[in-house]
Amino acid sequence: MSGPIGSELEARIRDAIGDFPEYVLDTGTQPRPMVIKYMPARFGKTYHRPGQKLKISEVRGFTWGQATYVTPLAFPLSSGIFGRVGVVARFEFGSWKTFDATKPENEQLYLAWLQRQPMFKDLMLTAHSAYLSQLLRDEFRRKFKIDCVLFRPDQSNRNYTSTRDDVWMAVSDWRRMPSGERTLADGFSERFIDPRLTVVLEEEFEDQMGGIHRAGLLELGGPRPAGNLAEEIWHAYNMGRIVRIPS
Repeated sequence: MSGPIGSELEARIRDAIGDFPEYVLDTGTQPRPMVIKYMPARFGKTYHRPGQKLKISEVRGFTWGQATYVTPLAFPLSSGIFGRVGVVARFEFGSWKTFDATKPENEQLYLAWLQRQPMFKDLMLTAHSAYLSQLLRDEFRRKFKIDCVLFRPDQSNRNYTSTRDDVWMAVSDWRRMPSGERTLADGFSERFIDPRLTVVLEEEFEDQMGGIHRAGLLELGGPRPAGNLAEEIWHAYNMGRIVRIPS
């Protein structure tokens, strides 16, 4: 971007980036700096042992690019649509620069920035959209040194995930290049502390509508009441127990 309009837009984006908001951690009693990540059982079983780390997602098409995708424990079932095993971890957010894309005005800032990029035309008009989208999302986070993006779920299930109310997180890990610049790291995240297998879901899910909806295959019960589930999971994590969630 160049010129006064581009410079003004960049300034507005930088102003929109702030500290990590503690409201997304509220379990109903007090803030808990904990997250949960659901995954298939074949991956999750390794987190029944200490010393593991969460994997940074590098697959093209993820909502905010290469990052570790987790959910605040305040939304204990929201990302359960992605796997039967819930891994809980602690984290320290004190210095995180956070872009809250749950706010419509911040979404609009990102879209305005996107439209000014040289790759935008190819993103919209070629078959390379998944690849280019990944590059642009990563570049946005690199350029503005964003440690965490908060965003609404873009896949839904009426019993588990609310695209209106829930909050998901895309968390950046960094490594230094020979030039001294920071770039996004891959491999395993250093951001999260002591991930442990803590939740097992009875339900299984599959994509519908190209992945917009994640349908439950059993649905033996009704909507899952969250209640004090976050608190229950927090205690189970600290006591080394497993919380089992029926369908």
